[in-house]
Amino acid sequence: MLAFESLNAHLKPTLSRFAALEGKDVARGPLVDRGIITADLCYGDGALGCALSHLALWDLAIEKNQALTVSEDDAIFNRGFGPASESLIEALPRDWHMILWGWNFDSILMFDMIPGVSPCLGFFNQDQMRIGTDAFQSASLTPQPFRLLRMFGTIGYSVSPAGAQAMKQHCLPLRNMNVFFPGLERTLPNKGIDIALNDAFPRINAFVSFPPLIVTMNFHSISTVQQASNNP
Repeated sequence: MLAFESLNAHLKPTLSRFAALEGKDVARGPLVDRGIITADLCYGDGALGCALSHLALWDLAIEKNQALTVSEDDAIFNRGFGPASESLIEALPRDWHMILWGWNFDSILMFDMIPGVSPCLGFFNQDQMRIGTDAFQSASLTPQPFRLLRMFGTIGYSVSPAGAQAMKQHCLPLRNMNVFFPGLERTLPNKGIDIALNDAFPRINAFVSFPPLIVTMNFHSISTVQQASNNP
């Protein structure tokens, strides 16, 4: 958390810390009984804790009946995030569900560039991005919102109360399934909440900021979720 606060000091006036859940400390039986997971779910403890943490924050958005911005502890925010994100949310349809502010740079992003005309498939250079995080934070960006189709990572997003309800409806119970990824032209097993969300994106009002307003170093070696990475 100290590293996050140091990198993102410009967020401090509006920053609240949520203590993530530890999957290894959670009994799975009651989650099965409540319809949160299926008994044979293949999530490791780290992936389960991550998923339950996001679910808890979706419940908070529903309880408070207000949009919530969620980020993981390795997120690096552009210094113009506040006004830029507010502007993008204002530009969304009134029934928006979710807008993604960043994604993992070691795989694809797919969004609907021109609705009814063509999607856009993006590939990125994660090594170069890691070197350029200072430049990213200082960059003056003018992002636009696009309908989200596929991505990897849950490093930062805003969710509306209706979006939280919609994502719960589509993702629960967390279960073993395969999700097809256009661009990769193959299916991937659901081993983490971002894969489950990819099954939901075409069915809900999900958007992405392009260019991103958040990036992540995405170091798999120190991640409790991605030590066996979902990303191709």
